[in-house]
Amino acid sequence: LVANVSHELKTPLTAIAGFAETALETTKEKETKKYLEIIINNSKRLINIINDLLLLSNIENNSQNIQFSEVDLSKLFNNIKKLFEKRLKEKNLKFILNLDENNKKIQADLYMMEQLFINLIDNAIKYTEKGEIRINTYMKDKNKILIEVSDTGIGIPQEHIPRIFERFYVVDKSRSRESGGTGLGLSIVKHIINIHKGEILVDSKIGTGTKFIIILPVKNN
Repeated sequence: LVANVSHELKTPLTAIAGFAETALETTKEKETKKYLEIIINNSKRLINIINDLLLLSNIENNSQNIQFSEVDLSKLFNNIKKLFEKRLKEKNLKFILNLDENNKKIQADLYMMEQLFINLIDNAIKYTEKGEIRINTYMKDKNKILIEVSDTGIGIPQEHIPRIFERFYVVDKSRSRESGGTGLGLSIVKHIINIHKGEILVDSKIGTGTKFIIILPVKNN
């Protein structure tokens, strides 16, 4: 039901945003421009929520049909970096990869891994105004790899950490609205990790940054 409703809502919302953008380009009245910008921003936020709902539904529906393959972490992260190059440059943020040279491959669903780390890196950039986004990988033991996604951003208050993986839970609602956040990104992350029989930990300090620690099996048993 959620997938069907989301799909049906996406087309009219995309049309609303598109026509509002066209109107914004053609009007010269400041007051009209202001209202059109509000329509566009809220339409795009709704589209982002719908896209995340569709993604979450797709992941849940296909959790029993997970497609394991060899995933090259170096290639994965370099491809994801390309998606964010513009935003990294706009904020003058460094993107640092520090991967275990001896263990760069895991058995996982490539599409789900992409969605997992796109969501984490998107959040890291969104809440970091200066410094860096860093990816580190280590072998926890011979069967598990530890992947750290850390930033030098605003951090998460400790009282919020137990709830950040809940659907639609947002720590800073006003900031989330400004950046187009949906409150579903970390729910998607948690669901993908559960499907892969992994775990995720969070270490965060206000004003210093946040580190997400993902532990995944190296091979599909």
